[in-house]
Amino acid sequence: MRSLTDELLVRDVMTSPVIEGGEEETAELIAEKMTRYKVGAIIITGNDGTPVGIVTRTDLVEKVVSRNILPRDIKAKEIMSTPLYTVEPEEKIDEALRKMNKLKVSRLAVTYKNRLVGIVSINDILRVTPEILEIVRENMRIRGITLPSSREGYIEGYCDSCGEWSDMLLNVDGQYLCEDCRIELIKRAGEEK
Repeated sequence: MRSLTDELLVRDVMTSPVIEGGEEETAELIAEKMTRYKVGAIIITGNDGTPVGIVTRTDLVEKVVSRNILPRDIKAKEIMSTPLYTVEPEEKIDEALRKMNKLKVSRLAVTYKNRLVGIVSINDILRVTPEILEIVRENMRIRGITLPSSREGYIEGYCDSCGEWSDMLLNVDGQYLCEDCRIELIKRAGEEK
């Protein structure tokens, strides 16, 4: 049995087209683009059009505002975060999440053959999470795996199966399991049938 998380790819949740900026653009222009397009990050491209970095709202706050630098006096290449971490559009969303977690970033540029085709953020993935959780719950119900009552909800702590910290533990058959372990439980149940 394959779960929905096995099927969802980065290309299914990424934002495209991406708002881009040049290395020589000022922080002021980058901030104006963020405001105009209602985005939290601008991908910075080199002279040849290849993505070389990213400027986020955090970069603007930490590298411009907090240092009392005038945004018109500093270039994107001076404040962009590098290296630019990328992911392929055909990669699974759970792998993209693991990569973000490992790198401690909230966005990945999506590239295909070294061309920028999109951007994926934790928010893009979280937008589809409620639907995924609902499908997982239904699948567990069908397979006879008991779910906690809706009053119980999520708790924080260490997963009884893998030992990892999670703020999304659910009681499943007397064990508090993280989301990954609950999905594994469903997979194992599907393989046993």
